[in-house]
Amino acid sequence: MTTSHLLHELSEDAALTMLSAVRAHAQQLGVAVCIAIVGPQGLPILRFRMQGAPLHSAEYADDKAYTAASFKRPTHQWDERLEAHPKVQQALAGHPRMLMLGGGVPVLMPITDPAETGITNDVLLGAIGVSGASVEQDIQCAEAAIAALRALAPNT
Repeated sequence: MTTSHLLHELSEDAALTMLSAVRAHAQQLGVAVCIAIVGPQGLPILRFRMQGAPLHSAEYADDKAYTAASFKRPTHQWDERLEAHPKVQQALAGHPRMLMLGGGVPVLMPITDPAETGITNDVLLGAIGVSGASVEQDIQCAEAAIAALRALAPNT
């Protein structure tokens, strides 16, 4: 069976590593955020609200993670990508669970498929959504989680 037919998903330990990295980075920034980590199907693996994070941010974090997993693309890229297509942007923005604010990042890891003569493809393992601070800080926190995960890449 080829890699494209196998389901690869973040482990619980990987999600906890990501959570720790976000919390540490948010504390360095002096902000409180909500964190959502989903599997490749957009289903929740972990949800966490730091004390003091805005209540609505929990739902936004969920939707950012879901959007990033759905499209295999960071949520902050949507405005630039759709800048020349305002009708498409408006239609997508009105879709349930679609959130084009920065802070949602897919977790893509290179996986080599021996059945396909060693071809390496980026495989979606899940996504993270961070919400509660400025958009830039949410993005930084999500990227800190991805960096922490990449440091453990063989164990993911």
